Amino acid sequence: MFICASGEKFSFAKEIGVGLVDSAMILSSIILKDNPKELIFIGSAGSYDKTINIFDIFVSSSAMQIETSFITHNSYTPIYNKIENVSCETTMIINSSNYITTDENISNRLLNAGIKLENMEFFSILRVAQYFEIPAFGIFCVTNYCDNNAHNDFIKNHSIAEKYLESYVRDNYGKYF
Repeated sequence: MFICASGEKFSFAKEIGVGLVDSAMILSSIILKDNPKELIFIGSAGSYDKTINIFDIFVSSSAMQIETSFITHNSYTPIYNKIENVSCETTMIINSSNYITTDENISNRLLNAGIKLENMEFFSILRVAQYFEIPAFGIFCVTNYCDNNAHNDFIKNHSIAEKYLESYVRDNYGKYF
């Protein structure tokens, strides 16, 4: 089953809300109703790594849920905050938070921690999939860098990224529609 965040429209994907909480709740409801055998998330991502090109596409099955305060050593969590599935060949780690990183220093610290991209929903998706024992992975198109232009670049590039994602998915996963 193909899923996407609300606001990212694909005719073949079910919308699951925006952010960590809504995506977990809505995806759980969809799973209980539709009983999918696999989850493929399609979405946009911000990049911590400026050597990655805007509109590059990545496939991943690894996610973390790291907040800025954790990177700056102002908080800790007793919750396990990393999921690594083996359903895909890539080791690209996607960070999820309800906040978009706009500070390049934080972006660099996340990049130095081995995390390359940011997407608000992906950690929740993998966590819900893990709970229901459903294989899952994500396909991401980079829309912006995680810097002070993040929001404006996302707005400017989002509709183009959707077209790249749709084309990529149809070319590589069209048999699943």
